[in-house]
Amino acid sequence: MLSNTTAIAPTDIWKLSDPNIKPQRGDQVSLGFYKNLKSNTIETSVELYYKNIRDYLDYKPGATLLLNQQIETDVINTRGKAYGVEFLVKKPGGKLNGWISYTYSRILLKSDNPDLGILVNNGDFYPANYDKPHDVTLTGNFRLTHRFSISLNSTYSTGRPITLPIGRYYYAGSQRVLYSDRNAYRIPDYFRTDLSINIDGNHKVHQKTHGSWTIGFYNLLGRRNPYSVYFVSENGLINGYKLSIFGSVIPFINYNIRF
Repeated sequence: MLSNTTAIAPTDIWKLSDPNIKPQRGDQVSLGFYKNLKSNTIETSVELYYKNIRDYLDYKPGATLLLNQQIETDVINTRGKAYGVEFLVKKPGGKLNGWISYTYSRILLKSDNPDLGILVNNGDFYPANYDKPHDVTLTGNFRLTHRFSISLNSTYSTGRPITLPIGRYYYAGSQRVLYSDRNAYRIPDYFRTDLSINIDGNHKVHQKTHGSWTIGFYNLLGRRNPYSVYFVSENGLINGYKLSIFGSVIPFINYNIRF
C-alpha cells in the first residue's frame, strides 16, 4: 500500500509485487502481561512489540503520486523498524462498563542505498506516513434501565507525518519550491467523540427476533479533523489547504434486528 498526506483525494494506491518490486518482509517479537483484578471484573494488559521491516515500498523523491501508469519507476524498497507498547484497562460487565487503551508506537523507515538514486533524508531514518506515536481510546456504556443505555466513544491520536514547503528560490529563470525533509512535520492531531442512546425492545425470552434502536451523534464536538494537508500554486503563491472528511456533527439513527 502506497499512501501520502499531500494528495487532495483520500486515496491509497495498492501495487502487487512483480519482477521490479519485492514483497515486503518482516520479523516481529512481542511480550505481554495480562492480569484480572477484583474477581475478574477488571481486565488489564500490557504488551510490547518490535518489528524489523525489509523491502517496504515508498516513493522516490519527486515522484508522481496520482495517475501514474508506471508506478514501479517512482518507488523504492526501504528497510525500517516498528516498535511500541500498548496498555488496556477493561471492565466488561456491570451497570457501567467499557475500556480505556493507550498505545505508543513508532514506525521509521530508511533508504540508504545510493544505487537507487537520490537518498531520502540523506539516508537517515524518517517516519512512515502512518507513524502516529500516541493513540488513546475511551469507550464507555452506562445502563440507565433494562431498556435504555448511553454509550460514549472518544478517540485521540497524533497527526500523521507530512512533508511541507518551507521556502522558495529561483532557478533557471523560474520560481521553485523548497521542501522540508521527508515527513518532518505533522498534520493537526485527530480527536473525535461519539455519543449514542440505545433503546432495547421488550425482553421476552421466547421471540423470533430482538429489535433495538440506536440514536446518536457522530463527531459530537464538530471537530474538523484533517485527513490530509495539500498545497497548490495560485497566482504565483503557494497556498495550503486542509481536507476534512467529516467536519461537522452527523446525527444518525439505526434499527437493529438480532435473530
